[in-house]
Order: sequence, then C-alpha cells, then structure tokens
Amino acid sequence: MIVRDKTGKYTTFFMLTTISQYLLGWFLISAIDNVLGGNFPIIQTLGYILINLATLQTVICVIVWCIRHRLNKGIRYAFTHARLIHGIRWALLNAGTGYGIEEYAGEERVITLPKIRLELSDNLGSGVLRIRDHIKYHTKLDSAKLSSALGRYRIEQQYTSDDENWSIFELEDTSVDRQLRFSDVDGFASFMKSYGGNVLVMDKKNHVPLASMLLVGATGSGKTYALYSLILQMLFWHVRPELFFADPKSTSLYVLGRNICPENSAESIDGIIELLEAFHAKMMARKAELQDKLEDRLDTDYRSWNMNAHVFVFDEFSSFQSVVATLDKKERDKVSMLLRNIVLQGRQLGFFLWFIMQKSDSNDIPTAIRDNLIWKVVLGQAATTTYITAFEQAADLPRLKFEVGHGLYTYQGYTRQPQVTSFPTLEFDILN
Repeated sequence: MIVRDKTGKYTTFFMLTTISQYLLGWFLISAIDNVLGGNFPIIQTLGYILINLATLQTVICVIVWCIRHRLNKGIRYAFTHARLIHGIRWALLNAGTGYGIEEYAGEERVITLPKIRLELSDNLGSGVLRIRDHIKYHTKLDSAKLSSALGRYRIEQQYTSDDENWSIFELEDTSVDRQLRFSDVDGFASFMKSYGGNVLVMDKKNHVPLASMLLVGATGSGKTYALYSLILQMLFWHVRPELFFADPKSTSLYVLGRNICPENSAESIDGIIELLEAFHAKMMARKAELQDKLEDRLDTDYRSWNMNAHVFVFDEFSSFQSVVATLDKKERDKVSMLLRNIVLQGRQLGFFLWFIMQKSDSNDIPTAIRDNLIWKVVLGQAATTTYITAFEQAADLPRLKFEVGHGLYTYQGYTRQPQVTSFPTLEFDILN
C-alpha cells in the first residue's frame, strides 16, 4: 500500500498541473499551427491563456516558498530552513502511522502530518522547532528522536508549550565549536568581565549564576582545569568572593589555594573540618546580618546589598568522606550538619559548596546533599551509573564522544534536561 503525505500529494498535483498547462499551451500555440497548416486564433489564444495561468501559478508558488522559508533573511537561511523542514516531514512520514492522521483512497494511504514551525537564529547556529501536538501522537512526540532528521543539528532541549498545544525542540548546530580558548590572561579577564559579576561562563553559549556545584569526571576528563577556569573567573569579579580550599590529597588545588588565600586552605582532615566550621560560622553571621534587611525587601539575596560571595571548593570529597566515616558518631553528625546547612541555606546568603569528585554515588556523597545541589556537571566519558547518580537519568542523554573539558550539565531553573557544554582552554600559566 502506497503511503503519501497529504500536503506533499497536493504539492505534487499542483506542480504536475502547472507543467501540463505549459505543455498544452505550447502545443496549442505552435504545434497545432504546424500540424494543421492554418491560422486558428481561438486555439492560439487558449494556449496563451494556459501559459499565462501556468506562469501565474509558478510565481505564486515561488512567493509562497520564499515567505514560508524566510528568504528575507538570506538565501542560505531559506535553503537551510527548507532542507530541515523537508527532512523532518520525511522522517515523520517514514516513522509509521503514529505521527499523523490517516485517510484512505483506494490503495493509497494518505497521512496528514502535524503542523511544523521552525525558527533559526540569524547565524544559523541554533533554532527552535515547534510541532503541533495531537492526542493521537502526544506520547510519541515526547520520545521522538528527531536529531537524525536534522543533519548537522541536534536536539538540545525538548518540552511542551505553555498551552500544551505544541512540542518544542531547541536545536543546536554541532559544527560550531563553542569552546572558548585564551592564550593570555588579559584576554581571559577582558572577556569574563564583559559578563559582569556573579556569572560563571562555561562556553560561548552556556553561562550560569554562582551556585553550589557538583563537578564529576574521571582522571583526564578535564575537571581540574575546568575548576581552574571557574576559580580564575571569580578573581576578576568586581565584588571578589572569599574562597576556601579543601584538598585532602594535597594535590594541585591545595597549591593553588595557598597562592590565593593560604589562611583559607587546608589539607588535613582536622584542618578541613575546622575550615568548614569557620565557613559555616561566617554564613550564620551573614544570616543574622541579613535578617533586618530582609524585613524591608523579602525577595532579595546577598547580591542586592553588594555583599561578596563565599565559595568552599572541596576537591576529592570522597577521600574526605571515607575518613569521616571512621570518626565517632558525634564528629560524623557534626560534619553532616555543617554540609547540609550550607547547601540548604547558603543560596540566599551567598555561601556555596563545590564538590569535585570522580563519581557521585551515595557512598561518596550523601544523597540529601547531592540532590540539593543546583549546578551539576559531568565531564568526559562517564559510566551510566555516574549519570544516574548525578542527573537522576541516563536513558535520554546525548550519546556523544566527549573530549577533554567537554561534558553535560544541569542547572536548576535553567535546564530541563542535561545539556552539552565545554569549559575554556587556558593556554597560559595560571599560577603566574
């Protein structure tokens, strides 16, 4: 049984009719005159009418195509738009009967595909695809894998419109390199200052407000250098945060901490606990300070009063956690209370914890703490269990080969699903 797209069927019929009119008009004007050997003005006039009608239909068709595919935005835009729309319609048609309304005409099965709207950015680097929803194929659109029909584009996010009438897909051009590269610190500083304070930049597209974070990645995934770029960004903020460094393995982060703020750096377990207590005490003092201010302005936080943020960077937290597990119950409970209070109360007060780890299961970081972290990043090629514990999902994640410094992230209130990101490449000596 032949399967046809209803819109495509009408388009084909229109084009064949137009071509037929051209041919018939030409035949009436010249061929009959040559065959019959006489002058037949009525027949020739009819031929001219058919050719003019076919010309008018062609002009209308071209105008409709130009309007539909936004030729006013450029030829490249129009042809890219047309190619993507055609690919999506063809993919839906060949996916089976689940993505349209069927009709039958003898041996021909005609499918009315849903309405499709596509808006691309001016540089064609991204776009928004809208497909009209229907009760018949609502669940299928939710799970549709459309990236295969989009050429060099892939689906970044998928959600439903506010009125629940459209399934919306955000597109991203995979041929565009979003990773930032800096050869000197001056260029880095100038670029980061253009974003203003309290914003951390990952790549050319993704930047987020400062928040408590989980940064996960195996050895060689680029997580250490990603952390360096984030720390360096904060050093160029107009209101510079107060940084705290805890590194139980005494690796490069501890060296960096001693160069930035030696009084807020620790490597021993006892020293880290004392540093955590000091951080928590500062947070409680900030809480008391803000209480009177919040009486006048409820929907505000530390930034409204130009207060500096406090960030506690915890490298290899699993190593610290494994030692804490051997301490007496009173000490374990104290550490757990400190961490939980900071994560739960710190956002409005400007106190944030950054956990840097190789994996993030419940043996390495308490679930109650991990689930309340606003910003989560997994770099490199991670195991399925790592994605599940970090993002609470793994089945619908992009299956990409991530290079060093590339991975996925989520940010509460900004992303619906994990999104692809990368961190800057710094081609200069950070310590200098």
